[in-house]
Amino acid sequence: MTAIAAELAWREGDTASAIETADRILTEGTDQDCVAAGVAAAAAAADGALFDAAARWRAIASSLSGAPGVAAAARAALAGCLAGDLGSATGDLADARARLSGAAPRGLTVLLDGVAAALEAVRGEFAPAARKLAGLATATVPADPMAAEQWCDLAVTALLAGGHDASAEELLMMLPNSTTARRRLLTAWLHLRAGRLAAARDEIAACTTPVLRRDAVLAAAVTIGLARRAGDQEALRATWRRVAPVVAGVDVEPLLLDAWGELSAGAGSAFERDTIVDAMTSTVARVDAKWCAETDSWWRVQRAVLTGDTSVVVELTIEPRASAARMWASILAGDVDPVVVARVADRLACAGQPWDAMALCGAAAARLDDPAAARELLSTGRALRARIGTEDNAPGDGLSKRERAVGELLLEGMTHKEIGARLYISPKTVEQHVAKIRQKLAVSGRAELMASLRSRLA
Repeated sequence: MTAIAAELAWREGDTASAIETADRILTEGTDQDCVAAGVAAAAAAADGALFDAAARWRAIASSLSGAPGVAAAARAALAGCLAGDLGSATGDLADARARLSGAAPRGLTVLLDGVAAALEAVRGEFAPAARKLAGLATATVPADPMAAEQWCDLAVTALLAGGHDASAEELLMMLPNSTTARRRLLTAWLHLRAGRLAAARDEIAACTTPVLRRDAVLAAAVTIGLARRAGDQEALRATWRRVAPVVAGVDVEPLLLDAWGELSAGAGSAFERDTIVDAMTSTVARVDAKWCAETDSWWRVQRAVLTGDTSVVVELTIEPRASAARMWASILAGDVDPVVVARVADRLACAGQPWDAMALCGAAAARLDDPAAARELLSTGRALRARIGTEDNAPGDGLSKRERAVGELLLEGMTHKEIGARLYISPKTVEQHVAKIRQKLAVSGRAELMASLRSRLA
């Protein structure tokens, strides 16, 4: 196989052949146009070595001119951005833009715009960045298979990092191909966070195609999360032994910091836990964004809960995790007010963390001396978790929770664009929701639609 054949193999998903051929060509020193080097850079990113991938693409960019050089610089910027190296990523993007000619291919401008949106996401502008990325995913140019991430997948990841789980789930449902390994894993991660454990297991089981290591880390986080929630310590230790080799040496991605936090909470030994924690701390310091520090602090509290560390300092300010973290610290100190616990747990469940809400109630109940109050708090926790699974469909009218939200905003006179901005989804997604509402309500014209919505949602 030639270098061109190796790149074609990579684009078609035959990663093993592509990597083997690219390595052989690089060893022989016959890669004149840096094609094999590009395959090796793409493979490094897929293997979770994002810093290495960025360095490889940067070297390629310095060796090429024209559009190939611009693309290489942009891919370096994207890999660096995903690793949280915002300084280098910003520099690589500026270099790519400076080298871009006025007659550049449309695919290049889409690539550069996607990298810029990815930088916004890592800096904490989750919803605006996700909207831009979702829009780029529908651009009239094919996705770049050599880039470290696809725009639609990155849009979902950004929404999840920002806690916009409902919008992330909506976007996943609208994607044309939801059976890729990455999308199945993102769906599984979303199900885990929402407490839909059986659905998370099903998505993990459905990933039958070979998963490269960057994706395997996300699979490991879901698997560890499932084992933690099962409460079986032996099963958790066995699961960790299975996933530990996958996690070792992979660069921590700030947009997946919650997944790494899940791994740190389920680590099989203090050494492995500290290794992950150190890597997370380095990433947080590198990104230097408030949201990143808050996520890291949340997992510091969760690890303290597991070890019974009463000295943990709560540094969160963003709700509802801030209140939940303070409540955990109070429980560790033996100070439990069941009314306040129930209120905080309700907020946590409504924010998409029902399992954490139930765990909070359970831990608080265990500290109460009053058996009746403890039973009531345990009942509250179970109800909060169960409620999440039944909220998607509103009673009586057949409309989903999101469709009802769209309908209510339609009644307020908002345009599709305005509704999309309010709900963190694209205008096209709003249009699809409206079409489903029309179908469910069996209406045709706008006047009939609005009349039906008024009668149902008043």
